[in-house]
Amino acid sequence: MRIDDIERTAVIGAGEMGRGIAAVGALAGYGVAICDVDPDQLGAVREHVEWSYGKSVDRGVIEEGEADAALDRIETTTDLEEAVTDADIVTEAAVEQQAIKEDIFADLDASAPDRAILATNTSGLNITRLAEVTDRPERVLGTHWFNPPMLMDLVEVIETDYTDRAIAGTGEELIAELGKTPIRCRHDVPLFIVNRLMRPYGEAAAWLAYYDEAGIEAIDAAMKYGEGFPMGPFELADFTGGIQLRVEAEEDHLKDDRPLSYDTEVCPLLHDLYDQGRYGRKAGAGYYDYSEQDEPDIPEDAGEGFDTLLVWAPVINEAAKMVQHDVASAEDVDTGARLGGNWPIGPLAKSDEIGAERVVRKCIATAARHEPIAKVAETLPCELLLKKAKTDETFH
Repeated sequence: MRIDDIERTAVIGAGEMGRGIAAVGALAGYGVAICDVDPDQLGAVREHVEWSYGKSVDRGVIEEGEADAALDRIETTTDLEEAVTDADIVTEAAVEQQAIKEDIFADLDASAPDRAILATNTSGLNITRLAEVTDRPERVLGTHWFNPPMLMDLVEVIETDYTDRAIAGTGEELIAELGKTPIRCRHDVPLFIVNRLMRPYGEAAAWLAYYDEAGIEAIDAAMKYGEGFPMGPFELADFTGGIQLRVEAEEDHLKDDRPLSYDTEVCPLLHDLYDQGRYGRKAGAGYYDYSEQDEPDIPEDAGEGFDTLLVWAPVINEAAKMVQHDVASAEDVDTGARLGGNWPIGPLAKSDEIGAERVVRKCIATAARHEPIAKVAETLPCELLLKKAKTDETFH
């Protein structure tokens, strides 16, 4: 299927992500059918989309006439078969649970036209398993949108081993047609590109705090004020509920049989906080206490003297692994970090800036200090990073 063949789209799930994806599609000129089993949630779609369009009109991004026309392109239904009967591409945006998504994909395969591409909006679940419940695995791919879809520019397009490269190319073209920036994840690896970078950003910091090599405020201040990240790793984990997510996902990660699956244990510091119910900001406490504050008060000078390469090095190493294993190009890795994480610079561009040799030395020194080695296997520099250091080559 070519991009010119796509006229009608469908979105399964009328939650925040589903209606946001639908709003983007309708604004780009595509007819969109939104399906949800909850009539109340479905009934709120028009109000939410109209509000979102209104914000864009107020900012001068779109004209009021464009917003009205886009609203007219959106239909709602509780009947899945009705929603997908003439769809050229269907995006499933249901709850982030593997079993539920697999059930939906089985129904989509039975109801959608044979020509239709089936996409899932997921931040890291196993897309290969979704493909395997269908009779069209070559037409299944991932499209990881970032929240909120109307504002966030980035969309990850993920292939499985089954995905036809031409179908993935069409998916990437469609994302561009919708006015977003696509990056290609060529293999269905856990967490894909952006969230895969986020993991060592938080984990490296957690291990430093656990081993009492640096304080939580010092690391956050150095990364936020010194390096220009929107949030330090601990502040970010509290904001996203990362403590709970990481601990509860540990068993699934250990059982994951996809390429580049993680096989190292979660830092005990996270388990300690989890056992105390300190899940993050919404729980009232995480790394920081929120009983009397909405966000942590991190002194700007708290990070003075902290070596930020202690956090950067494992992130750069993870980025290099993705390029080495053909998960993504160096350009897409860095684009993902900047647009998906709002990072000041991509990790591979950072490596080019400071030199791969410095990164390698820091990785080795960190690994040598921590035992057992299973905890820091990801800290050991990968072959590509070692090669860049030996030859003084850059990623870009």
